Amino acid sequence: MSAIFIETPVWVWPLFLLLFAVGLRARHERLVPSALFYGLPLLGLSALNSVLGVPAGLFIWLVFAVAYAAGGYGGYAVQGRWILGREGTRLRLAGESLTLTMMMLVFGANFVSGVLEAVSSQVYSSAAFHIIFAAALGLSSGSFAGRALRVWKAV
Repeated sequence: MSAIFIETPVWVWPLFLLLFAVGLRARHERLVPSALFYGLPLLGLSALNSVLGVPAGLFIWLVFAVAYAAGGYGGYAVQGRWILGREGTRLRLAGESLTLTMMMLVFGANFVSGVLEAVSSQVYSSAAFHIIFAAALGLSSGSFAGRALRVWKAV
């Protein structure tokens, strides 16, 4: 088990700490540039790359698309509650835990995928893993896109 953490590329841990710190910061009321939200859907591009890397059939894209749409709808719906106001090109946002949760979901899904690819090709190649992986990345990526759309409409 400790070999998993020892053999993980060194850049993974600073990335984890950065994502965790950003997520913790989002739990408090804050003033952020509205342009920051427009970059969040770029996480969806990293998710597409991750899903492309999984040895799965076309069904995985249907799972990803449905989860992305559900995440987008949910992200759009909840983001309105957290927009407290606008000050120039910045938004005042209420604290929330969704950002932390979704960032950790993206990180965790990719980390587990890398571990499984290295230590258990049988699980990594299974349909169950493909479905869970695509659903997790689709849901989180979609939530970021939905939230960005809601911010765009609010500004």
